[in-house]
Amino acid sequence: MDIKISDKILPHFHDLWKAADDESILHVVANGGRNSSKSTTIAIRLVFNRMIYKSHALVIRKVDKTLRKSCRNQLIWAIKYLGCEEYWHWSAAPNGDMALVYKPTGASIYFEGANNPDNLKSWKTEDFETTNIWYEEVADFKTEEEISVINNSILRAELLDKELSYKFFYSYNPPKRKQSWLNKKFDSVTVPANTFVHHSNYLNNKYCSKEFIEEAEHIKATNQQRYKWEYLGEPTGSGVVPFNNLVFRTITDSEISTFDNIRQGNDWGYAVDPNAFVRWHYDKTRNIIYAMNEVYEVKLSNRSLADKISMFVDIKTVADSAEPKSIAEMNSYGCNFIPSIKGPGSVEYGEKWLDDLEAIVIDPNRTPNIAREFENIDYQVDKDGNPLSRLEDKDNHCLSGDTIVNTDNGDFKIRDLVGKSGRVHSYDTKRKTHVISNYYNVRMTSKKAKVYEIEMSDGRVIQATDYHPVLTKKGWKLLKDLNKGDKVIDVSSSV
Repeated sequence: MDIKISDKILPHFHDLWKAADDESILHVVANGGRNSSKSTTIAIRLVFNRMIYKSHALVIRKVDKTLRKSCRNQLIWAIKYLGCEEYWHWSAAPNGDMALVYKPTGASIYFEGANNPDNLKSWKTEDFETTNIWYEEVADFKTEEEISVINNSILRAELLDKELSYKFFYSYNPPKRKQSWLNKKFDSVTVPANTFVHHSNYLNNKYCSKEFIEEAEHIKATNQQRYKWEYLGEPTGSGVVPFNNLVFRTITDSEISTFDNIRQGNDWGYAVDPNAFVRWHYDKTRNIIYAMNEVYEVKLSNRSLADKISMFVDIKTVADSAEPKSIAEMNSYGCNFIPSIKGPGSVEYGEKWLDDLEAIVIDPNRTPNIAREFENIDYQVDKDGNPLSRLEDKDNHCLSGDTIVNTDNGDFKIRDLVGKSGRVHSYDTKRKTHVISNYYNVRMTSKKAKVYEIEMSDGRVIQATDYHPVLTKKGWKLLKDLNKGDKVIDVSSSV
């Protein structure tokens, strides 16, 4: 039976195939996004090896219940794809023996779950040696030790057949958290010489269906973070889901008509940051909240906001207390705004309250921005990338405490203005001129925020968080989006 392998595997995986032939390579790692063909290629390789060598292969997943419908079916497909099913035997019974046997020699592919990795320490077969191990969906393993205990038991003895060599295959979609053990081990500049790492995504697979590509492109257009992680296989965040009680589904008009415990809130916009007005129903009996409406808009005036929420003025709206003048203005338009009450630990209390709910129900069609923010929310991480108990707030626009602020009473470090109010030199973007404006509610928002420096052409340095807005000649930009040569507006109106 002649098989031309180069015609059977995608060109992008030729290097992976060569690595599997290289005796100096022990670990062959295939990671990437959905539908990249990485698992398909490894399945073909395991079938091919059984027809070449008198040795067994062992396929392992963290949970044994998933093996039959995933890895085993993938390998049976590979046997048929290579056109050699007449040389293989397997049980078709739903609960029959899972092993796949190459009839000419008896070389087999076995399957085991690693629910308890210690149970695989004694893995041994009576006839041939086991030389290939395939870990599918490695990200399901919580620690590296769960895998190393199995590998060490397999490697404990020298192979009797000197023509054989051990080969461990790993396939997985990278965990979301960049500092997970798996990303640290294989997505690193210090990968050992005996390890080959191969990355792929659906763009490398010419057999992707039209429907899959359309879905991927839709996600790319609507949720870049999800697209990069799920489809391109790129770690994008801490990877720990803050709220496991999120429910994304349609909320019907008939449901809305029964909602009677409505809460409203408003977070004021700032430059590039949108104003966010939200309406929720709180089912106190079942401990569930439902997102009903939202007004989410950049550069939204208070007058326009009042017009957009005019049908909701019969219910109190709790607004960020940082802008008392805006609250007063909204009430002058007939709204019913009250300031929020903030105190030490209030943010953490709110996060815990949300986490303790039975469900947070969001209809992406009714409230797409609420859906996006809850879906993308992530935990802050420490310097080693480990999740902290506080949620990340990328919309906090902060300057470092040493930043000099030009007030009408002189220049002060912003840290010395905390808790105070006064007047500050500013810039009117409409009239494009220097003005004196009020400042108030100066506060420290974070003790451990990552701070970046902007060096001006005159030598001055501004320190701020990456999401701090900066006014340039071409309009507002986030600090992280500034480029060398951008012209920044000075309060004196010079550039």
